[in-house]
Amino acid sequence: MESPSARGRRSPPPANGASSGRLPPSSDRISALADDMILLILSRLGSVRAAARTGVLSRRWLGLWTRLADLAFRADAADKIEAALACFSAAASPVAYSIRISFPVTLPREPSRLLRAAALLSPAELVLVLKEEPRQAYGAAVALPCFHRATSIEIDAGLHRLRPPPAGEFPAALLSPATSPASAPCSAAARACECSLSPFAVSIPIDAARFHRLLCTAARLSAQKLVFTHEFGRDTEAAHLPCFHRATSIELDVGLLRISPPPSGDFPLLEKLSIAGNIVDLGTLLGRCPRLRVLGVVFRGVLHLRALKAALAALEAAAAALGLTLSLGVDSRSTHNFDARGFDDLLRAMARISVQKLVFTHHFGSRIEANLPCFQRAMSIEMDLKNVCFTALLDGEFSALERLSISEGCSIVDLSTLLSRCPCLRVLKVAMATGDVTVHSASVQDLHVHSNTECHNIDIVTPMLKKLELEVSAGSGRELSVSISAPMVEKVSWKRRYTTSAVMFGFWRLKCASLESGQELDTCDPRVHALCLHISCIVSVSQIISKEMEKLLITNFSVLDLRLCTCGHIFGALVLRILGMERIRAATEKLKIVILPSCPPRRPCSGNCPCGNPKNWRRQSISLPRLEELEIDGEDHEIDFLGVISKCSAMLKRVTVKPACTLGDCSTKIYNSFVAYPSVNCHVYSSSGNLVEQTSG
Repeated sequence: MESPSARGRRSPPPANGASSGRLPPSSDRISALADDMILLILSRLGSVRAAARTGVLSRRWLGLWTRLADLAFRADAADKIEAALACFSAAASPVAYSIRISFPVTLPREPSRLLRAAALLSPAELVLVLKEEPRQAYGAAVALPCFHRATSIEIDAGLHRLRPPPAGEFPAALLSPATSPASAPCSAAARACECSLSPFAVSIPIDAARFHRLLCTAARLSAQKLVFTHEFGRDTEAAHLPCFHRATSIELDVGLLRISPPPSGDFPLLEKLSIAGNIVDLGTLLGRCPRLRVLGVVFRGVLHLRALKAALAALEAAAAALGLTLSLGVDSRSTHNFDARGFDDLLRAMARISVQKLVFTHHFGSRIEANLPCFQRAMSIEMDLKNVCFTALLDGEFSALERLSISEGCSIVDLSTLLSRCPCLRVLKVAMATGDVTVHSASVQDLHVHSNTECHNIDIVTPMLKKLELEVSAGSGRELSVSISAPMVEKVSWKRRYTTSAVMFGFWRLKCASLESGQELDTCDPRVHALCLHISCIVSVSQIISKEMEKLLITNFSVLDLRLCTCGHIFGALVLRILGMERIRAATEKLKIVILPSCPPRRPCSGNCPCGNPKNWRRQSISLPRLEELEIDGEDHEIDFLGVISKCSAMLKRVTVKPACTLGDCSTKIYNSFVAYPSVNCHVYSSSGNLVEQTSG
């Protein structure tokens, strides 16, 4: 047996950082690794700041971060980044393979200073992204020093003007400035570097004539990749593309601008084309791209049926001749372009093209019925349609479809049959046309269902489902049958809107009940769920809310969120009755009450108003064993209710009231409600958002 003194002794560390083989169980095995292995661990942290912080673990790690070859700075202050780069420059061999910097600009000179510091490390790759530049930095010049070893440089300078160096060369660089061309730095940089621009990206306010001149300038630079984005708001402006003889990729999004092919010339090397706008004579453009393989097209503007069908025919011919991988979008801004028959013809024409991605946006002025054809090769279909109901499905299987999104203005009558024809479907977003929600799928993992009509029955069987969002409309007079089988579900959002005025106490009406995850709350923890009740006052007697609790999909909620439209009535009795329900009482850890603006305006209720029933609610005592936090937001704050809560919540730690009433000693009374409970941290805020200090005495 080992003696205590022997157990307390530590063997000396191996010389020169070498490992001695076997290590005692209590030793630091990670620090015993070779330097190269530790540097690999530090590089996987993803940022220089995280790597530098590991120096607190042991002296073995201290300073190792200055030997990293790949440097990444994300949202750090400019002075911190400059100091870190200085540490790298002071190292034994100050050479970095790549430097990636993304930071918010606060002073105009910061980007130039950082570029000079980065150039001292002679990186092979450089990425610089300037964020959140202030108004006073608009148009500030950024001086680009020479990077003699760099083979790749990417700079997103926002609204800054990029200025090339006065002398020197970039002998190995492929320069990629993403900045405003107003200062014309790109052509100068191209002459200094003797390189192509990839990509040439523009996003500035221009007209059609200037747009054409910019494209001609980019064409003279022999760009290999072009990216151009601008939202032209009128389809009366027009321009044509120049020829890009060396371009292999072009991405063009020009809003509603009418864009046409060049009068002459080809695109001999173009392999990928993405074009969005009011496209004219697409067939001619495609005929001049002999090597085209990937095509994305979005037709925008006031689209006429005959012209759109001709463009789709040209797409069909090009897809067959070139074997294109095709994405298609139709974004029509008019409600009078085509009728139901024309809509059917367009859908059939799209199906014949064999697109892999389809996005169709159109709003009909009145309701139409249509047939949904089969898109056999489509992997993604998004239809933002208004007043459209697909009443029948044409023959065929959606064998490649992974994502289907149908907007709320559109519905599918026979959803069950459609799902049976989608064996690979992963994401489904759909609005129901009937009163029943029935979804049976063995492959769906992400399900969003909206029912725009009165819902009576919910039947969902999805063994692979991980995320569920369900929003239905239902009255209180008829029972809502709910059956959901989803054993792998992780995130649930449930919302029920009540179409009739029932289900509450006295004259309180429950308008909407929902269950939300942490994504919709202040916390990002998806395991936290909140039961949200939207309540308003009406003059009618109805059922009790406990029946509705039995229909909740998840019972392990910890936040109770009450949205109350009180119209000046007392809400303390109502909230205590809700908290008194066993399922809510035992689960609630945080209670949030939001007093909504009253319509009609709030007015004091009479002394005999039933909102105060039962009359003894101020003397009630219920046990809230898990309640730790209370938050009240609104104009009405009931001091008596706070007093009851303080006595019923032994675990209460924090109370926040905002904005409190500004007249009299309201804030003092709120603070006094918790004087006898020193463990409660109480904060009262004024309507301006300022903390109201607690007065002594």
